[in-house]
Amino acid sequence: MIAIGTYVLLKQADGIITPYRFQNFHAGESRTFQGLPYLFAGFGFSGGTLDLQGANISASMVFAVNELDLNVFKQAADERWIAQINTVWLDPETLQETDNYSSEVYQITGFEHDSSRLQIRLSSPLDAVAADTPRRTLTQSLVGALPSTGNISLN
Repeated sequence: MIAIGTYVLLKQADGIITPYRFQNFHAGESRTFQGLPYLFAGFGFSGGTLDLQGANISASMVFAVNELDLNVFKQAADERWIAQINTVWLDPETLQETDNYSSEVYQITGFEHDSSRLQIRLSSPLDAVAADTPRRTLTQSLVGALPSTGNISLN
């Protein structure tokens, strides 16, 4: 038997960490992850799925609908916030973390809701150019000498 938990950290588009941090496995408790507190929220994370060409088909989070979540995720979608999602392995009996499984970064691109659930659309981390995420470009100061031609040889 396995158990999986998820931490979600929301950042503004410029990378500033917001106060909105959630975890979905310790009901009614705050958990500390990487030095920051995460409140419990009942949500699910689908993770990114890929087709054979490596294009992302979908990734989303689903929360129960309430006024606070609607307002937070409306702002997040309007301002194209970043969701940093960390998935961890848990001991099934104690729900204590045993290992990190994955760390993914997405841009929040929109949401839909009905009377019971709020579904947040996440952009593909593989589609960072089209989504304008992150807002950086390769420069010599970031990566060192850049090639001046398309010819590259390995010796």
